[in-house]
Amino acid sequence: MLENTVAAENSVLIHPQEQAAKIRMEEERQKWNEQIEQQKQEQLALLKQIEEERARLEADFLKIQMQTCLEEAKKKKKEEEQGQLVQSHNVPSTDQQNKVKHETGNTAVSETRSPREDSHLQMIRNYQQRLLQQNR
Repeated sequence: MLENTVAAENSVLIHPQEQAAKIRMEEERQKWNEQIEQQKQEQLALLKQIEEERARLEADFLKIQMQTCLEEAKKKKKEEEQGQLVQSHNVPSTDQQNKVKHETGNTAVSETRSPREDSHLQMIRNYQQRLLQQNR
């Protein structure tokens, strides 16, 4: 028989010191696993916070971008309206009918958007949709 084991029927009994060492190792392994799990939970919480912050920043960026677009559109419209006023004042008074037709035509142009503005607005809408899908 070995010094550290004692045979009893069909099972092998482990020496008390070896058994205590095994128990300690198992306890240390369990403690280590618990620490890893705790760190994992902390990292997941931090990751969630980062994702929420990223989504908030993207929404803020989109809001600012839309405000900038609106301001640019208002500025452009104002410039166009000022340009129309200058043009309408430069038209000779003998051509009153041409003046009315000219102003009406320019008004229609200022109300329509350029293809660049349309594509920019479409890009913003697409970005909004992506943000909404990410937040779901």
